[in-house]
Amino acid sequence: MSFLSRLSDSVLGVFNRDTKEEENKEVQKLQKIEIKKEVEEAQKEVKVEEVVVILSEIDALKKELSDAFDSLSSMDEYWEAMVAIEAVATSCASSDKHFSDAERKEIEVFMQKITQNREVPSSVQEKIDEVYANPLPLNQAFILAKESKVEMSVFEEIIDVVMHTDGVTFEEKVVLNAWHDFKASA
Repeated sequence: MSFLSRLSDSVLGVFNRDTKEEENKEVQKLQKIEIKKEVEEAQKEVKVEEVVVILSEIDALKKELSDAFDSLSSMDEYWEAMVAIEAVATSCASSDKHFSDAERKEIEVFMQKITQNREVPSSVQEKIDEVYANPLPLNQAFILAKESKVEMSVFEEIIDVVMHTDGVTFEEKVVLNAWHDFKASA
């Protein structure tokens, strides 16, 4: 074997080795990119599933509320129920000391849907505004709920929806447990 052929073989060997290392690095980069994309897709799927669960909970709650409101005998009872719902929702939302804009918006949109664009009497609106400005402690919200003649399970559903609006916190779990305790002792 000539010197030139040995030199070319060794140069090609080094070149091939460098090329293989570069190819391996590129393959590893591509694999990391693929894995990252797969993780992002999986996260998107989880978020979509969470949204679907929340939407189905809201639909079930709307049906339950519709049934509950059908059992009320007067508009006064209806508006008392609205204030109680607002009180329970804001109490839960503020339990973690962070009444988020997302929670506030979710409650407002929900309430608009269930009031069906009825004109809220000014005296009721004042109570609702006060509940937003100064959310009640859960025990006081519970008393309003109990007096409202709406099934307590409806309020539990409302608590659940509010809890999931911006992620469930420890304090919101405590609210749900306290709610069950109030209900059991009533």
